[in-house]
Amino acid sequence: MSKRRLVDTNLIVRYLVQDHEKHAKAAGRLFDACDRGEVVIVVLPVVLAECLFVLESFYQHPRGDIASALGRFISSPGVEISGAGDSPRCIGPISKNERPFRGLPDRRDRYGRRHAGGHLRSGFSKVRGRAY
Repeated sequence: MSKRRLVDTNLIVRYLVQDHEKHAKAAGRLFDACDRGEVVIVVLPVVLAECLFVLESFYQHPRGDIASALGRFISSPGVEISGAGDSPRCIGPISKNERPFRGLPDRRDRYGRRHAGGHLRSGFSKVRGRAY
């Protein structure tokens, strides 16, 4: 049985955008171990929602790119979405500006305004030769 590792938003975002060399390399080692079947990566639905928010609001990546990258990421055989039977299906609404992750509360800023989503870099879909 493979080891299971619960991952957070920072790990996924750093790996996808490659904006911090040390963190991206550490995340890459974990994802490589996942590809080899040595570890199962467990992701909570709220982590996916946070990734979406950060990638769109801070990194300014288009929703379509985010949906594509996160969809490929969670479809990997070594990635398990904890407590969300329909998580792969919730990625679809992201690119259509619908509200993804319907079971999760809205993200709101300190003024009560709703926020959702994230954006990815143009070279995002193929980081280090991976199909994420």
